[in-house]
Amino acid sequence: MADVPSCLFLNVCYPAFVADLYRRDPRLAGRSATEQQAAIEATGFGDADFYSHHLQAQGWAAANVLVNAAPVLAAWTRENGGAAAGLDPVVAQVRAARPDVLYLQDLSLASDGFVAAVRPYVRLIAGQIASPLPAVNLRHFDVLFSSFPHFVARFRAAGIAAHYQPLAFDARVLARLAPAPRDIALSFVGGISPAHGRGLPFLEHLARHTPIEFWGYGAQTLAPESPIRARHRGEAWGQDMFGLLARSRITVNRHIDVAENHANNMRLFEATGCGALLVTDYRDNLAELFEIGREVVAYRSAEECAELVGHYRAHPDQAAAIAGAGQARTLREHSYAANMAETAAILRQHLRRLDAAPAPAPVGVSTGYRPLPDGAVDPALVDAWRSPEIPPRQWALVSSQLAAMYRGDPTLEFTVLRQALAPFVRRGQSLLEVGCSSGYYSEVLQYLLARRLAYTGVDYSAAMIEMARERYPQAGFEVADGAALPFADASFDTVVSGCVLLHTPDWEAQLAEAARVTRDLIVLHRTPVSRLAPTRRFSKFAYGVATVELRFNENELVAKMLRHGAVLAAALAYRSDPAADAFEVSYVFRRQR
Repeated sequence: MADVPSCLFLNVCYPAFVADLYRRDPRLAGRSATEQQAAIEATGFGDADFYSHHLQAQGWAAANVLVNAAPVLAAWTRENGGAAAGLDPVVAQVRAARPDVLYLQDLSLASDGFVAAVRPYVRLIAGQIASPLPAVNLRHFDVLFSSFPHFVARFRAAGIAAHYQPLAFDARVLARLAPAPRDIALSFVGGISPAHGRGLPFLEHLARHTPIEFWGYGAQTLAPESPIRARHRGEAWGQDMFGLLARSRITVNRHIDVAENHANNMRLFEATGCGALLVTDYRDNLAELFEIGREVVAYRSAEECAELVGHYRAHPDQAAAIAGAGQARTLREHSYAANMAETAAILRQHLRRLDAAPAPAPVGVSTGYRPLPDGAVDPALVDAWRSPEIPPRQWALVSSQLAAMYRGDPTLEFTVLRQALAPFVRRGQSLLEVGCSSGYYSEVLQYLLARRLAYTGVDYSAAMIEMARERYPQAGFEVADGAALPFADASFDTVVSGCVLLHTPDWEAQLAEAARVTRDLIVLHRTPVSRLAPTRRFSKFAYGVATVELRFNENELVAKMLRHGAVLAAALAYRSDPAADAFEVSYVFRRQR
């Protein structure tokens, strides 16, 4: 991978927006391609330069092609001597740029012919979708992003690497808005037509029972008797749309049918980002994005929406407080700056796999078990985990496991940790992994949990941490002993002991430290236990290096955690051999304070 990776975004614009812009400025079509594109992006319409600008801030070379802005394409073709060999102007620009990543904002662009034409000039084809699926071969994509959780699950089931990423807001929009009073009591800004399915009767109910005003496209398709017509104020694109939201005290949102029961659309973040009180339809995952009742307001029916609007119009101080909290949440967590930092890390990971030399055959992870007499442990067996021989041998195994995960076949260990964390961990929380080795769980958890976490990893081995920092520069890593963590009390929401407790004779001190630095959750992942025998110690070979392993008595382990103020919340046994009194379990404890 190049020191400065590159990405070319293929963006689309609504034809009505493009036509309106060039109608307003007839001289625009005569300007250079660069000037025309800059003028379009300056409106803030659609994706504008939100993706490319913030990817550039992550150290990438990034640019945009507006694939359906015919005047821009015509100007580019003129300036570059005509489309070479009769190439489509979009294909010609891809060939000229030769980016590491070609990122399609509209999956319908990926026809068989188009992909065949551009594939020789790019290394990775990515795509983003938050709309109905087009009839294209999705296997043309190396990686997909979607704000629809159900689409992500569907893509992964088909063996395609897919990342969940909610949409976002660009704070630069606020700096471009002229100061204006919030003089619109109640607004709806968006598509208005029978094509929006169940949304139209909802909007017509609001038109009959509230003082709502409408802006958006599609009004000409409404029935003559529709009550929306008398309240419709025209179309609004880009900065004009943001200006309306910034003038709105309350704005109503509703999702299109393809979103199913998931909160997804752009208006969630545009409205809150502009400081309006967002009244939106309840969705199963809305509480993961905003705190309902404190940052946004949610309704379950048209009647409830009208009642909520009436309440907050009568209580403007409450409305303003919720709007302010919603705006703060969006600017803090739902920004394009944060999204593209995440995207940059993801794309680098996928590019790195393309660059990787074939991994050597994995060395046995754990072999040659022998009981240690009287439980005595030679300190050399503990120090063996610092061996510089282990990291490359472990990565040989991990790289194949990550590849399988992206094909839709995660390992049992990956799946169990996701199951352990999913009921408890929320988006944006902090997580410390003790015994992080090469840091690969920072990648695994982001992918399988589909939640952005603030991840920190520590390991006893300097060689492991060196590899982790090189592979995952976006995360934080430190060389540290789990029995003496360099963090203040209650520094993290969650602590994961990542298959390290079994390799440390000072395991009780490790439990105490995990309990000390967590605010809530402690997960003892991949823990070998017996239910009858006492805690025992063994020597073994780990990746060919002689070391130690403990097999715990389960009752003793749980009792020790209770002494440190943590109670058992879940136990996921994923390997069991009752005849041998041998089990492998991932435990979830909740810290009681």
